[in-house]
Amino acid sequence: MSLIPSERLAQAKRLLFVSPLALGDFLYIKTFLAALKQQHPTLEVDIWLDDNRNNQDGWRLSRSKIMQQWIAAEPAFSRSYGCSDSKAMQDRQVEAAKALNYDLVITHSGSKSEQFSALARRISPKGFIVTSLAKSKFGGLLDSWFFRHSDKTFKIDVAALGEQHHITDRYYQLLHRIAGLTLEESAFMPSLTIAPEVSETAKAWLNKKFPGQAQGRLYFLNHLSTNKKRDWHQSQLFELIARLTELAPDSRFIINSTPENFSALEQAITDEPRLANSQVAVFTVQDNFFELPAMIAAADMVITVETAIMHFATASQRPLIAMMRQKKPYWAPPETASSKVLYASTGKGYVSDIGVDEVTSTLAQMSENEKPATHSQLSS
Repeated sequence: MSLIPSERLAQAKRLLFVSPLALGDFLYIKTFLAALKQQHPTLEVDIWLDDNRNNQDGWRLSRSKIMQQWIAAEPAFSRSYGCSDSKAMQDRQVEAAKALNYDLVITHSGSKSEQFSALARRISPKGFIVTSLAKSKFGGLLDSWFFRHSDKTFKIDVAALGEQHHITDRYYQLLHRIAGLTLEESAFMPSLTIAPEVSETAKAWLNKKFPGQAQGRLYFLNHLSTNKKRDWHQSQLFELIARLTELAPDSRFIINSTPENFSALEQAITDEPRLANSQVAVFTVQDNFFELPAMIAAADMVITVETAIMHFATASQRPLIAMMRQKKPYWAPPETASSKVLYASTGKGYVSDIGVDEVTSTLAQMSENEKPATHSQLSS
């Protein structure tokens, strides 16, 4: 039996899913929220992205804007609420959401479960609220007080998932046990649909950045995340490019960047003598979120640290080398002949402890095991 009573779910007009989702989170959770919407066609499903920080950090607000573009393009969702840059802006969003009289609210977060439980009750004074929490404080003795604003609480049953489970298994359990969702396991993995006009934009960008040059293998590289423990050093990135250029001079390299780092990265490439003979272009999303997955879909090989890039590569079925810490292996992309995960197993366990030698060795093994991926038509 689901935590939300079946009769209440059947009568509900609107559901609000409250979670400070990152790009990778949404890629996976959207499959299950869309399936819930399909099973309840009259139910409006909305998403609250605000992380309760109420500051003006550029990366945070930029990511929120991208997320809202993506959500708007997904037919399963009616509306979204982005990150606020101040308490006043958040209050306005709360009032706007409150006016819609949400019947159901599901909150899902790691360290802010109590905050989101209280926020949910502000948004929906009379609604049925279920709060998903990572763990209980004090052995759960005070949960009834900490989550007094919620009608029910939920914790992932990790033991029931098994050691080798994937993040999709967690999200299915979440919505199965809270809302009674049923979905075949074969439908768990996400997909990305890219509009033809966005693919054309990617093709034009590639033709502009690599005009009339030898059309070798196209690498999409991403060395930074939002956490230095998950970053690869710029020096490692440049060494990798130099080595791959030496092996195949016609190789082309796209380096993903945030808008904030774009100019500095371009200058660093210009100033780096090891890259004098390399074909390198820096990419950042300009106008539309789908520019990013379109560029990934154009690549012959994606090499990235632990960010949403690796999940987009998986969804786009592109050859992939992902570099990860060992902290949360359930986030790792499924390993296949064309998808490999390198774990940081030395030093501090940071991604930067994964050496360039290990990446080039893995590339060589992948090349031996299968024919090189056919260049995407986008790069022609």
